[in-house]
Amino acid sequence: MCYDVNAPYDVHVAYGPVFELLSSLHTFICRKAYKKTDLSSEWAEQVRGTLSPGLSGLLETMEINADWKVIYGLVCMLTDQGGIDEVVDRLESQTAQELNDQALAYGILLPDDMEKLRRLTLRLLSGWYEEYFRHVDTSILSGLKQEAERRNKEKDAYSTMEWVDRTTNGFRFEPSEGLTRVLLVPQYHFQPINIIYRFGSLLLCHYSAGIYVQAEDFLSSQEYRMIRSLGEKSRLKILKYLYQSQSPRTFIEIVRHLKLSKGITHDHIFKLRASGFIHAHFDGETLLGYSARLSAVDEMHASILGYME
Repeated sequence: MCYDVNAPYDVHVAYGPVFELLSSLHTFICRKAYKKTDLSSEWAEQVRGTLSPGLSGLLETMEINADWKVIYGLVCMLTDQGGIDEVVDRLESQTAQELNDQALAYGILLPDDMEKLRRLTLRLLSGWYEEYFRHVDTSILSGLKQEAERRNKEKDAYSTMEWVDRTTNGFRFEPSEGLTRVLLVPQYHFQPINIIYRFGSLLLCHYSAGIYVQAEDFLSSQEYRMIRSLGEKSRLKILKYLYQSQSPRTFIEIVRHLKLSKGITHDHIFKLRASGFIHAHFDGETLLGYSARLSAVDEMHASILGYME
């Protein structure tokens, strides 16, 4: 693990199949985000058609809420970048007290009925793995592993903040009280959205790895997204407003500047953020504001020239 004396926290990229299993499960449960993901609602419908009634019914009761965050943290706590079998074994074999002790070290508050949580987590992990995840294209998992290795190799070429920005396509994790470690995890299923959870001194960020199963002609899905995102007047106004601002601007400030509804403004910001044209500034899980990310303009320019040539 590398340390940067100028960084306010330690940070590195990690990959393990359990992380992507969680990401895929998160994607399926987060029904309101289906239309925003690259996989879209069609993927969810196809997967739903292959699940057993029991697992499908269980997943329909799940939501992305505080209870899901506890399950997410519990599984991440046990993974150590190992396989699904190792995590299941650890979850089954450890006592409730052992799990509680580990969870407290991560800032995870487990419920009083630990056995109920254990049974639910085991059912989710085992069921989702058997009925969906073990059938996932192996090129996705190998691509995620290669992405993690590539990012860690280039880490020494940049400052920590610049490296995090390049890796996550625009995230700025500001120094935060008690935050000592940031773990960046490349993910495929929830692209181009990100998953950010803080567990005590650890901040976990699943970022879009830019991996696509179906090969594109000339340009990738992300490159097409960048070109499309600027083809709208209000988004150009947002980018200009952020560029001319001396400091990051909050969502409300952007709404007031555009004089549009919160819903429409949020959609514009999401498209700019997913395309990498704006920085998202965070204090832990809390989004502080946005600033312009002009390096994305250079990236898009190079992509278009490369396409034409």
